[in-house]
Amino acid sequence: MSSPARDLLELLMRRSSVIESLRDTPLEKPEITDQLAISRQTVDRSLRELESAALVERTTEGYCLTAVGDLAICEFDALLDRYDQLCSARDLLSFLPPDVPLDLGPFTEADVIYADHPLPHEPLRAFEQLIENAGTIVGYSPVSFPQYVSIFHREITHSDTEIELYLDAPLIEWLRQEYDTELREALSVSTFSLYQLPEPFCPNMGIAIFDASLVWIGIYDDSGNIRGTITTETDAAVTWASDRLETCRASSQEVFLRSLE
Repeated sequence: MSSPARDLLELLMRRSSVIESLRDTPLEKPEITDQLAISRQTVDRSLRELESAALVERTTEGYCLTAVGDLAICEFDALLDRYDQLCSARDLLSFLPPDVPLDLGPFTEADVIYADHPLPHEPLRAFEQLIENAGTIVGYSPVSFPQYVSIFHREITHSDTEIELYLDAPLIEWLRQEYDTELREALSVSTFSLYQLPEPFCPNMGIAIFDASLVWIGIYDDSGNIRGTITTETDAAVTWASDRLETCRASSQEVFLRSLE
């Protein structure tokens, strides 16, 4: 269904090369033709359409973008950046359910690492480096496995890093059964806080904030295997992750060493 916004977006897509040629300086038709190596007829048609949409105007120095045209192409570029990011993370995000509370907007400048050949362990290696270099960590995880237990146990018991974790009830029960000693040792450290969630926050996604400035997202398949990670330091992402973890805090209950007795 046609609308002014759709018509504008279609025009920007169709005539983006002509618009880009006018971003820096006014040009006459022959200059546009030579610069883009397109026909004079195409240039004439493009300029008519762009003038009609108030994106381009004729001046004594040649054709140039209007204020509307400049704003429109900036917004168009931002939209393309978001879709580029979506495409780069598309296969990774396919592991998430449709109702997952993930807003791609804050992650337009994110780094994506896949757990694929030839570096299937790269996401975990990068995650371990983040943990080792952090002063504070706040996070939620839907899964755990021996590497995670080892990494966090070492960091909790052998560093001054302040760590606050939110885990689902079945996961904490699993830790009690399989890693009771490590769990007790961790809970005896004053810089570590553990909270139990009554129900899963998101079975396929983990969230962590490092030093209140870097956001890490871990994506897992239905078997609990990590498929990749997304990391970014944008303020918008930190705000998004902080809001999600605050939701965890509001519904969780702290686990104390004495509660394991």
